Amino acid sequence: MNKNKFPLPHLNKIKRLRIPENRDLSKGLRLNRNEKVEGWPKDFLINIYKSKPDYFMSIYPDLSSLYKKISIHDKVRESNILVTSGIDGAMKTIWEVYTKPGDRIGVPGPTYAMYSVYSNIFKTKLIEIPYKFDSFKLDRKKLKKFIDSKPKILFFPNPNQPIEDTFSLEEIKNLAKETHKNGTMLVIDEAYLYFGAKSAISLINKFSNLIIMRTFSKGFGMPAIRLGYMVSCKKNMEFFSKTRFAHETSSLSAAVAEYTLENFEIIENYNNEVIISRDKIKKIFTDLGCRCHGQLGNYLLIDLKTQKTYKKILKSFDKEKVYVKSNFSAPWNNCILITVGPFKKMRKFIQVIKKNL
Repeated sequence: MNKNKFPLPHLNKIKRLRIPENRDLSKGLRLNRNEKVEGWPKDFLINIYKSKPDYFMSIYPDLSSLYKKISIHDKVRESNILVTSGIDGAMKTIWEVYTKPGDRIGVPGPTYAMYSVYSNIFKTKLIEIPYKFDSFKLDRKKLKKFIDSKPKILFFPNPNQPIEDTFSLEEIKNLAKETHKNGTMLVIDEAYLYFGAKSAISLINKFSNLIIMRTFSKGFGMPAIRLGYMVSCKKNMEFFSKTRFAHETSSLSAAVAEYTLENFEIIENYNNEVIISRDKIKKIFTDLGCRCHGQLGNYLLIDLKTQKTYKKILKSFDKEKVYVKSNFSAPWNNCILITVGPFKKMRKFIQVIKKNL
């Protein structure tokens, strides 16, 4: 028996599992994790590596070029940016630096599972602001009540998943005003930017309580490089930067990110295909009599109405190796969430749906 006692016994109550892939990645259709449905060309990474000098992998990362390219892309100063390990890294940095046990943290719910994980790790109280099942809208009255209670932080995915109710730039501006007045940090999670939503990045120097979190996983279609960043006013970034790693990411991840920033038209072309496909698929479900929600992300939430239909369709998906996100809590338990790819990639999914509805 290990006699050493860890100084944070509350971590014993947190369950973290390494979930095996369990997907046929070569023959299956990946629609369950909001990833880029279409693969990257095989020579993509090779060409990036070939463009680098022979000492590229032999030296520690120099991220000055990455910071510069993000700065140019987002029209902000380098001093407004902190590179992180995806949005997860930004979330952890904010919790680590800005909270203490017992602080009240808000987030729309249901949402990304890591919000709950970090809240448990740092012993804060996570309060979910619910969505209305009949309208797929965030409960505005409960959101206002939460802000009026002067919480420590409001994390706000815009758009959120699995349930999307995207706020306009003017609505985000009003949120920033209200939270600033109450001494609350407002953190906008823009993971699903580039599929139609508007960014709030233009507001960072107008509101000292505003932080933007970005990732290369969704809109850029590169979750494998585990790269993101946070953007805020210079004073905030000076504070958050004190806890950064010696090197925020690897040279290889930085090189891939730089390439996509330099060749952003590749990203835009793919995302435009996704937007066209999303609208076509929504119409198909509407014509079939199903509620299908989502208009500014790379995903759709589909209400299959009954458990009988839900189970029947999931069984067919399993047989055809079509992977979707399911197992939501009530009242969303008859719903599935699908990642949207180019329409040509979605044909198998559509065939299964039409066969079973």
